[in-house]
Amino acid sequence: MTRLARLCLLPTLVPAGWDKSSCSEKSDDKKSEKKSEKSEDKSEKAEKAEKAPKAAALVEIDLSAWGPAFKGWVAMAPAGAKVTFDDPSRQIQVTEEDYLKVSEAPGFADSVASLDKDKDNSNIKKVSATEVTYERNPPMGKQWCFDTMFTVGKDKWSCAAETTTSAEASKQMLAICKSIKKK
Repeated sequence: MTRLARLCLLPTLVPAGWDKSSCSEKSDDKKSEKKSEKSEDKSEKAEKAEKAPKAAALVEIDLSAWGPAFKGWVAMAPAGAKVTFDDPSRQIQVTEEDYLKVSEAPGFADSVASLDKDKDNSNIKKVSATEVTYERNPPMGKQWCFDTMFTVGKDKWSCAAETTTSAEASKQMLAICKSIKKK
């Protein structure tokens, strides 16, 4: 910021009789700052769009690696997605950065009901009794999140993800969760 612009910010320091119209530099500085912020926002969006997974051909993946309860269960995921199980962690690795978490969910409804108590959560949409989407806005950056519930036998399970990649990546992962079924 120039010396003139700093003086213009403090009107009590502007000398008497000085033509205050010369303070227009202040508004020019703000305009250029806004333009640079907008261009940074555009470049961040472009970078996120590049990171977003492209709509790849989906293939059926076997979920039996998650244990006996999932024998005969499948999901539709992009080729190359990996099913991992490290008890109790069940995951589908979709990309290098993005993965789905599957876990037992006896308290699913209570968990969904408590989402609005966290100040970092926004745009909470309860799509149905078994699906919720929302955004998190913590200091580290925006996340697109969802949680769905399905049953295996009599047990309730949650399939959830949080991604910083893009809203589109979240939608693609939600589609994978919705595709989980007994073959």
